[in-house]
Amino acid sequence: MMANPQAKVKQIEAKRIFKAAIEAGFEMASITVHPDGRIEYGARFADGAAPAGGERNTWDDILK
Repeated sequence: MMANPQAKVKQIEAKRIFKAAIEAGFEMASITVHPDGRIEYGARFADGAAPAGGERNTWDDILK
């Protein structure tokens, strides 16, 4: 038998990313693990709508 492989993204890290995205005003957040090992984090507003004020947040704003 083979042991379970280590997760690419730990659960606590995923929870923090999703929580930060929601608190920053995004309605959707995602984590994509690519076959080549890259990990991609994404966040977006529903239907491409910008928040009040017209400015979109960046990951730098989210992860402050």
